[in-house]
Amino acid sequence: MFFDYHMHSHFSADSQMNMEEIIETAIKIGLDEIAITDHHDIDYKDDSIEFIIDKNEYLTALEKMQNKYKDKIEIKKGIELGVQLHIFDQCNRYLADDFDFVIASFHTAEKKDLYNGDFFEEYSQWEAYLQYLKTVYAVVKDYENYNVIGHLDIIRDYGNYDHKPDLMENKEASEIIAEILKQIIKKDKGIEVNTSGYRIDGENPMPSFRILKLYKELGGEILTIGSDSHSTDRIAQRLSSTSQKLKEIGFDKLSTFTNMKPQFHKIEDFAPKK
Repeated sequence: MFFDYHMHSHFSADSQMNMEEIIETAIKIGLDEIAITDHHDIDYKDDSIEFIIDKNEYLTALEKMQNKYKDKIEIKKGIELGVQLHIFDQCNRYLADDFDFVIASFHTAEKKDLYNGDFFEEYSQWEAYLQYLKTVYAVVKDYENYNVIGHLDIIRDYGNYDHKPDLMENKEASEIIAEILKQIIKKDKGIEVNTSGYRIDGENPMPSFRILKLYKELGGEILTIGSDSHSTDRIAQRLSSTSQKLKEIGFDKLSTFTNMKPQFHKIEDFAPKK
């Protein structure tokens, strides 16, 4: 069983791939299942771009692809939901019961954008990292309408810093991360392993292997894996090698989702079709 559970079509403002390009490439690579997870960020704090999806149009397009390719690949209705503390009700109304899989992600904190740098203006590097983690903790403590937290330590990818350390290097940060993971585990949620993270330091996905090891030690079991691809050349990138690293840490299964419920697959079976 080989799957990529984080990919973006043209319904995301930062991707130009159409759904058929994604699906045809996925089939060629040997994927058995994909979740297309386009960006929906309510009240996103950058006026230069809008990550809002017309849900009816999006779901109609997904259903069309499901029907067209039903004999070749399993396609799940996914979404990457930008979560903020003040939009829980809006998120819930948008999601309803219409998706197989929801990634809860953090592209803003304290109503400020991470990508354009606004969030970092009032903080030192580690202050920014800590404030971000506190925001994540506040969300996972009170919000539950999702399946996995996306790219948990994505804050490392932002900010104009020469050195981008593993967040586990800081005692206070590691303590907050542990509390985040405990909340996730307690509520039967999971985290994603996002292989686009290797661009940060060349050695780790998002979250880092140190965070993933802590998740395992705390009893975490629900893991999805995805490339976060915005172009066809990145689909399924480094999924196989990363899954083997996860096995070395001690994980023995990865998850897919149907109607927001996890199904588990042995890591040793995670490989392209022969």
